[in-house]
Amino acid sequence: MDQFKQIPTFVEVAAKGRLSDAARAEVIAPAIIGRRLETLEERLSVKLLQRTISKIVLANEGEAFL
Repeated sequence: MDQFKQIPTFVEVAAKGRLSDAARAEVIAPAIIGRRLETLEERLSVKLLQRTISKIVLANEGEAFL
């Protein structure tokens, strides 16, 4: 069932720039957000996001996918 939430979660993270902010918006744990994103990236065989300690930015592929 989570596969139907992966793309909306990706869009939310792209808009917010942080996993924790997206998790708050969806009222779920940040770990779930991270798992959804990892699964989506695995399904697409591409890295969509560049993760740092303080924020997340879109990779070139992520910009194209968005």
